[in-house]
Amino acid sequence: MKIAQVCPYDLSRPGGVKNHIFGLSDELEKLGHEVTIIAPNGMEQSSDSRVRLFGRNRSLKISGTKIDLNVALGEDRKNMKSFLHSQQFDIIHYHTFWNPLIPYQVWKQSRARNIVTFHDTPKQKWLGKTVMPVAASVIFRMMDRVISVSASQASYIGGADHPRIKIIPNGLEIAEYQLPSNKISEFDDGKFNLLFLGRLEPRKGVIYALEAYKSLKKSTSELRLIVAGEGQEKELVTSFIRDHKLEDVVVMGQVDEPTKISLLKSADLYLAPAIFGESFGIVLLEAMASGLPMVGFGNEGYLNIIPDKWARFFPKPKNQHAFTDAINTMITQKTIRDDMITWGLEAVKKYEWSFVAQEVEKIYLSALK
Repeated sequence: MKIAQVCPYDLSRPGGVKNHIFGLSDELEKLGHEVTIIAPNGMEQSSDSRVRLFGRNRSLKISGTKIDLNVALGEDRKNMKSFLHSQQFDIIHYHTFWNPLIPYQVWKQSRARNIVTFHDTPKQKWLGKTVMPVAASVIFRMMDRVISVSASQASYIGGADHPRIKIIPNGLEIAEYQLPSNKISEFDDGKFNLLFLGRLEPRKGVIYALEAYKSLKKSTSELRLIVAGEGQEKELVTSFIRDHKLEDVVVMGQVDEPTKISLLKSADLYLAPAIFGESFGIVLLEAMASGLPMVGFGNEGYLNIIPDKWARFFPKPKNQHAFTDAINTMITQKTIRDDMITWGLEAVKKYEWSFVAQEVEKIYLSALK
């Protein structure tokens, strides 16, 4: 099949949807398909020969996260139309279709079977109860097949038992996280390393990681916090460290994929304190595949992955005391950490891209019948 994956986000920015698209594209190519990735022009040009860029990207800050707004105009729009008509795709697969406006512009010119994957959950409950179901019902009529990444996400677009919705989770190239990887030398000194890895924005909850560290550092001197990521709360992070005179906190900024994997290998405990807006939890899969125990908040996306056995290590979002206590338990009880590692390495296997991509391929084939 000749397949186009449509990404509504600037590819120069890290993100779960971007990683999903590239991971799926890689696996579809292994299955013998030809894949093109269509995305808006961003801050940087992609070196990936599969990528075609159209339109101008702009980012808006809404409800504690960045929203991309992009549109192809003038000559750029004509070029996109010409490209789509010349390629004669069998399948065009849209990710987060309602992120304006490139996906809609592609759909208008599509002569292929159209597939959509919904990745996102609402940033406000009223949005999930009112706007999302109505918008989804319109998109359903435009698409040949509909995919949601999780039952919790599907609950906002019609429910997991909706006859049009197929639940197919995010995937992971597990082998990348299990190759021999040298620890980062400065973190391999006997201290217990806590790792926060993600965008520095309110919904990702970095402040809860800092508050927990501040409390625990008083009784655990051989403790370190590593913060990797960029975002609007970077100044909040640096000022919190300064104001509370915290030692052994390393703020790394944005890191590339190899460094991310090295950090996961260098850490002793992964912190995932996102308070809302998670549809699945790819970051948890990365930690699990790396053999890293985790503590986080039990937002609805993460609970798609975390079973009842580990629920006490994922308390209700914003419960600082329970979050800090869960971290302390993990620090002091190695047998629990080892038990979670064993569980994670086994549980993550079902999310291997080779399995997930085959499920997506079945959707494509059914749409072409």
